[in-house]
Amino acid sequence: MNNQLNPTLWRTCRTLAGQTRIRLLRQVLENPEQNVSEMASATGISQSAASQDLRRLQSRGLLRRENKGPSVIYRLVPDPQVPSAAPLIEALKKALSSPDNGEVLGVARAFSHERRIQILQALLNGPQSRTGLQNLTRIRTTPLNHHLRLLMEAGCVQQEGRKFFFTPTKHPLLQALLKLSR
Repeated sequence: MNNQLNPTLWRTCRTLAGQTRIRLLRQVLENPEQNVSEMASATGISQSAASQDLRRLQSRGLLRRENKGPSVIYRLVPDPQVPSAAPLIEALKKALSSPDNGEVLGVARAFSHERRIQILQALLNGPQSRTGLQNLTRIRTTPLNHHLRLLMEAGCVQQEGRKFFFTPTKHPLLQALLKLSR
């Protein structure tokens, strides 16, 4: 596991795991010339909330801010200082081409905690029992159950009998996050 990248990755996913931020990313992608005020109106939120959420996404390296006269425009351009930004943007572009935000949110939520990333990495090596996962991750029972439930809700993990296993999908964001978490 790349420990330097992991905190950045889960914090970025925590930022992505918001319905409003996903809707704003879709606006940036589909209407690249819209200013913050227009994006706020299109997503049904205040200009202040839109500006704040867009700055959060920018701070994770996923957007670049441009001033166009009195307006502020954001572009889906990776920050070269953030190594994970370019592959995440490419995956987000593919994922957001579908009208369903739910899958993007589910995948982002699955990776929005470092313990869930640990669990997924353990399961990439093969199915594990709850005890096996506890031994590999050093996560106590109650938190492990919580994280497993969220991973199952996201469709990343399934349970058969007493074993949990990673559920491979072709979701572009999931594929990019798996590569980045190794």
